[in-house]
Amino acid sequence: MQSFTDFDIYRRGQSEYITVFTRDPTNAQLADVVGLSTFNLIDITTDSAVLTATFGPSGGGSVIRQSTGVYQVLFDTGTYTLEYLAAFRCVLAAEILQQNVFVKSVSAKHFKYAAALRNQVDKSRKDIIDYVANMDRERKAPIQLFFGYDDKHLIFYLERGVQLINMVPPYTGLTVDLFPFEQFGSLLIDAATIAALEAQGIFAIDTDYDYSLGGNSMTIEHFSKLSSMTASILARFQDNVTKLKNLYLTKGLVLYQFSPGGVRDMRYLTALPSGFWSRILSNEMQSSV
Repeated sequence: MQSFTDFDIYRRGQSEYITVFTRDPTNAQLADVVGLSTFNLIDITTDSAVLTATFGPSGGGSVIRQSTGVYQVLFDTGTYTLEYLAAFRCVLAAEILQQNVFVKSVSAKHFKYAAALRNQVDKSRKDIIDYVANMDRERKAPIQLFFGYDDKHLIFYLERGVQLINMVPPYTGLTVDLFPFEQFGSLLIDAATIAALEAQGIFAIDTDYDYSLGGNSMTIEHFSKLSSMTASILARFQDNVTKLKNLYLTKGLVLYQFSPGGVRDMRYLTALPSGFWSRILSNEMQSSV
């Protein structure tokens, strides 16, 4: 049995399709299931199925067959407003495919802030081959270009950015929806950028290399540049997050309970300046008028 996990994010209040692609493992071609397969929509919070369906080669129940090897389930984000695991168990000719798609519905604010984050981290389209989006194209046909980050990636970076802000004392419980974006949006974008560059840096560790042979050399090195950029943004983030958290600080009140007698109380009274009690009483009377 093979298992794959993916994730996707939809805007709350509309309907989207959760799609699963089934391929013949011997030739990697799209192929219909050959036996009774199952679909479960599992509530992450309770770890229980809120929707269950069985389907065959032509689909069945809430599972619709769109074309060969392409099955879809209508995901109503007006009804399912939390986080879910869409679990497909597809019986193929040579194996059983278990494909899990983590799905969640979010407000329109998430996509608004994702656009602001993209403006900082992702302004150009990359020559990245998406085999699903290009599966119907011939090998010689033009390949579509895509942004380096999908909306779903940016939204997760925004959520991680809010977590970074909340961890700085005094601790807060801000969310993407409740964040004061009009006043401190640049802080959230910087925090999300740190999360995005951290992920990109981990990718660079796996892909950067230095090659030389016969006097010829080629170097692909991104990690140090990403680290430098991250450090610069991190310094600005640390300064700005302190300014935000200062708004959550409140002035404290120190109470001193006087009890007659004792060496400490006598030292305290001796150290008080002349007229201290009269000024205190005068201020209290004025404030109460």
